[in-house]
Amino acid sequence: MNNLTIIFNAYHSRKSLLKVLINLKKYKIIIVENSLDREIKKEIEKKYPNVKVIIPKENLGLARGYNLAIKHSKTKYVFLNNPDMKISNKSITRLMFCAKKIKNFGVIAPIYRSEKTYKNYSNYEVKLRNSSFFIKNKISEVSWIDNNFLIDKTKIKKNLFDENYFLYFETYDFCLNLMRKSMKMLIVKKVKFKHYGSGSTDVKYNKIIILTRVWHYNWSKFYYFRKNFNYIYALTKIAPNLIQAIKKMIVSIIRLDKFNTYLSFIELYGIASSLLCLKSFYRPSHKNLN
Repeated sequence: MNNLTIIFNAYHSRKSLLKVLINLKKYKIIIVENSLDREIKKEIEKKYPNVKVIIPKENLGLARGYNLAIKHSKTKYVFLNNPDMKISNKSITRLMFCAKKIKNFGVIAPIYRSEKTYKNYSNYEVKLRNSSFFIKNKISEVSWIDNNFLIDKTKIKKNLFDENYFLYFETYDFCLNLMRKSMKMLIVKKVKFKHYGSGSTDVKYNKIIILTRVWHYNWSKFYYFRKNFNYIYALTKIAPNLIQAIKKMIVSIIRLDKFNTYLSFIELYGIASSLLCLKSFYRPSHKNLN
């Protein structure tokens, strides 16, 4: 698999990375470790010679982290992932086989082994029945793929991730840009992987993760719709989040729940920052939460 690099965007994900790397020894792998922990780099690179761990100067988030890893990769294909997953060599081989057979695609991805909670692709789905190959591998076209997908670098060229995003909606934006260039988003239902979901980061950083998510989800949601449509349309999309956050804050105050009151404040802070067209700047500190 000399023409494939597997990329992981990580944050304090030592345990998850060590677990997932065991079965991926024959691939080139690049990890962007956003925790800036050089001990993780030393341990992993010593144990796995096929792995390169990049320690950036700051926490880059998903969009900038993926762009950095893509630029460092030297293969035609890259497979972008978070560490909270498990995929077999057989599944990667099948995914690569499909990618090489299909000429016009922007993104191609496996699907979650279990889709009871959520999927990694849109509910809008078009069955592609123009060839026995598509039917056999259960390949469908969708409108977006959220994560864990493979791209051909020769096709995306300069259409990398928008680095204004730190977390959330960067993959939707990426897919939308490719679709506007008539490039298809494809899922291969014959290829499946296990997704643990929010389980890649060490539990002691849970508060940081929660605060980061509530701020950036709202900031990124408004930015996505403002960028790709217009400000007024973005307002209609963020309005339910704003109302819900206000309600949660009122209830938390009445119940004297300090943490959830603070959480609601951070959520509103993210919405306000995006409405004011400020940059995606919020980075909670672990030290300040202790």
